[in-house]
This record gives sequence, C-alpha cells and structure tokens, in this order.
Amino acid sequence: MSIINRLIVIVVLAGLFLAGFFAVIHGLGVLGYQMSDLQNALNLQGVYSGIEGFVNGVEQGALTPAGIAVLAGLALLGLILLILELKPSRPRRVRMQNGTYVTRSAVSDEVKQAAEGTRNVLSSNPKVKARRSSGAVVDLRADIRRGEDQKTVQNDLKRSVERRLADVGVPLGKLSINLNEADPRQTGTRVR
Repeated sequence: MSIINRLIVIVVLAGLFLAGFFAVIHGLGVLGYQMSDLQNALNLQGVYSGIEGFVNGVEQGALTPAGIAVLAGLALLGLILLILELKPSRPRRVRMQNGTYVTRSAVSDEVKQAAEGTRNVLSSNPKVKARRSSGAVVDLRADIRRGEDQKTVQNDLKRSVERRLADVGVPLGKLSINLNEADPRQTGTRVR
C-alpha cells in the first residue's frame, strides 16, 4: 500500500510545485504576467466561487449532508493513508539470530530438502514469510501416500524441519503443516 501512498504524495507535491512556480512567475511580474491575470488565464471563476461557497458553508455551519459526508470521507481516507504509510513494511529477508540475513528462497529450499527427506513424504511445497523479529514463518504443504498415519507423518515432518533449520541457524517462528493424500504416480517422487 505504500506504493499508492507514495504516488499520491508525488502527485500532491508536483501540484504544489507547479502552483508555487506559477505563483512566483505571476507574483514577480516575470514575462509580463500579473497575479490578477492568473484567475482569468485559467478560467477558474466557477471553481473559485464554488470553493468560496463551500468554505462559507463550513464557517456558518450550514453544510449539506453530502458536504458533511465528503469531509468525513476525506478525513477518514487521510487517516487510513497515514496509518498505512507509517506501518513498517514486511521484511523481505529472514533475520537470523546473530543479525545476519538469509533470503526466503534459501529457507524454502532447506525446508523442502528436510520435508522430502522425511519418510512417506512424496513431494512438498513450502512457503516462507519473514518476520519483523528474527525467524521465519513456514507454511508447508506435503503430499503423502493414501492410508499413511497423518499424525505420525506430521510429527516426523515437524521434527525434521525444525532440526534442519536449527542446523543452519535459522530460527523458526511458526510452522504450519498441511498434508494431502496423493497417488504416488501423480507426484514427483514415487518410491521412497
């Protein structure tokens, strides 16, 4: 969301720059322009009168329900954009205990090797997310043979992944394992 916020800020700042630039040109009388000519040159009489009427309505407390809704919506939109801009983005790399970083794909490869080295696992598909604190959040989907004891396979997988990541020094924040029963002929690994 910060990309949208940055684009909005860029557009607003570019508009302020152009307004300031034209105000300086007209204010100093450079190139024969006068500040009083700016309103006529841009044909903004209707816009100025509309804004003036709206501001007078705000000052007198005589706003229409649509005007109140517009102002409340603008305030809410501004608050949401401010909160989203101030919220730190999710890290792209996994922080290890000693302050070094490793890519999510490297952690994913380690989890995949640990999972596919486990007995009765035919194939696996890990998804790794980095945490703001040290460690990784791993969502592991594994295919097993039909009829296998899922609780035993899940415990073996958990132990294997935790041991493998501990050996390479990557702290594990959360491990979620989803098992799918599959036909060995339809997976990458058939016989183990």
